[in-house]
Amino acid sequence: MKIAKKLTVGLVDDHAITRKGLKALLEMTNQYNVILEASTGKELVHLLQITSQHPDMIILDVSMPELDGYQTLTTVNSTYPLIKILIFSFYHTDDVILNVLSKGACGYVSKNTDPEILLEAVQSVSQYGFYLNDQQKRKLGQQKLKKSRTGFHGKQVLTEKEIQFIRFATSNLTYKEIAIAMNVPPKTLENYRDSVFQKLGINNRAALTLYAIQNGIVQLF
Repeated sequence: MKIAKKLTVGLVDDHAITRKGLKALLEMTNQYNVILEASTGKELVHLLQITSQHPDMIILDVSMPELDGYQTLTTVNSTYPLIKILIFSFYHTDDVILNVLSKGACGYVSKNTDPEILLEAVQSVSQYGFYLNDQQKRKLGQQKLKKSRTGFHGKQVLTEKEIQFIRFATSNLTYKEIAIAMNVPPKTLENYRDSVFQKLGINNRAALTLYAIQNGIVQLF
């Protein structure tokens, strides 16, 4: 019987008790292995530079000394694009969520949430590449994006197939399931994804979901 590979996780928070609680919560599921802990963004960047084993996902706080979550997110996303980043913070205004998503985060969870919701978010980011709950989607859909933000250019630059891909990508389907739904080979779907990301200047499904909501490609009721 083949044993499923555990998802490796890094925890970045300046409170040791928070990191210990997160580690215990994740590892008790027997699905996750915490391989990295850092108390600041600066420490995280240093650890990533000196280690050969990088985590699949990082759970990152926004408010930290030396290098805050926004700067850390930008640095890690540009240097290690394969690492998925989930924001876990007390700061939960719409602007904060919008900001971290536009900088490359795969999702956001408030520190006030139930542990089950955090585990749901971690699983969603691992499996689908993003996490936004319905309430977040509705609230963010009402926000106005500043014209200076990268990538949000409307849907006139997209082909019909690319728009169809975006609609499927905002759902909880894996890329393999999306390829089946669109009746195309996985390689063709990868081409749609890469083209959409390049045209819109974004690189993950959370930002793509936000784009789709705010440009009327998907409707929320």
